[in-house]
Amino acid sequence: MAVEPFAVGFDLGKEYSQICCWNADTKEPVSISVVAGAEKYRIPTESLELFLKKAMRLLKPFGKVHEAEAVVFSVEETTEERVEEIRRTAMQLMGVPESRIFVQTREESFCAYVLSQPREIWRHQTVLFICEGELLEAVVLHVGTRTVPFLARTERQESWRRPISGLEPEDKDEILCEMAREIFSERAVSSVFLVGEGFEDQWYEQALRVLCGSGRRVFAGNNLFAKGACCRAVQEAGLNGGRTYVFLDGDKISYNVGLRTPGTGKNAIYTLLEAGESWYEAKAECEALLCGDSAVEFILKPMQGGDTLKETLALPGLPDRPSRATRLRISAEFLSVDRLRVQVSDLGFGELFPSSDLTWSEEVDLGGR
Repeated sequence: MAVEPFAVGFDLGKEYSQICCWNADTKEPVSISVVAGAEKYRIPTESLELFLKKAMRLLKPFGKVHEAEAVVFSVEETTEERVEEIRRTAMQLMGVPESRIFVQTREESFCAYVLSQPREIWRHQTVLFICEGELLEAVVLHVGTRTVPFLARTERQESWRRPISGLEPEDKDEILCEMAREIFSERAVSSVFLVGEGFEDQWYEQALRVLCGSGRRVFAGNNLFAKGACCRAVQEAGLNGGRTYVFLDGDKISYNVGLRTPGTGKNAIYTLLEAGESWYEAKAECEALLCGDSAVEFILKPMQGGDTLKETLALPGLPDRPSRATRLRISAEFLSVDRLRVQVSDLGFGELFPSSDLTWSEEVDLGGR
């Protein structure tokens, strides 16, 4: 089966990893099996390099990896260093341009998969139970539908993380029952997902009755994160409609950062950065002609409610020139999840108005606003 166009999602686990690619005919992510015709999706991770070499062989019948419209990696935790390592290795081994490579947490993959499903699945909140190794834990997905795009976030609590190593099946069953009852008592839940090899022995007979109560839909499987990564790849590639939500977690910026552009119409704003990007990847720059005052106005719109902020960066010392005869390089980047730095440089305007080599910058603390 050839899949055109091509989008791929990977789930990178500590011990095992999985692969999904997009089926343009069924418009669904397809899990790639290690053995043709069998449902064996787990591939020993060993190292990122060895895994990607295996993945490229397994993906050959489905499409040309270097021509993929988007490739998304799902990992347990993202850091600036980890993201850079994955992108660098994927570029070298797969030949995919950096602009088409994305890295996200498993929780964001969970969100991407759930929001690709019919709305009745996520009409209320959605609960993910993960049972891997010695832990049973839960994550709750909240989707706010009162804004466009939707705002999605996940919730964890300490009581939703319980050790189960060495316990008898009935004891694990009781723990799952307790966690489920606690979660369901505080919120309306549309659906429940069970993920992890720990659920394969199906010891949760009593808990299943609790999970299925009140009309909740229950799904079990071990390829959710790879499918969610593939769903995100499809969104980035524009293969199945645009992205309808913004996912906000601990390292995501929650503001849209724009630049007021008075020369293009009343209240016109050029967007530099969009909420939902990881702060360490939130960097952008553009060039603009100055018309009017020697200042640049930035518009900071919070996605989680609150007043829109306006930050004006004055440009003292800028040479006096006619309107539209000063070209500026304008950049914005986040230094942490709630600290923004904006910078403006004078580029002049050709030989007639040479650059003054002046640069102005300012840091904006968004914490607690």
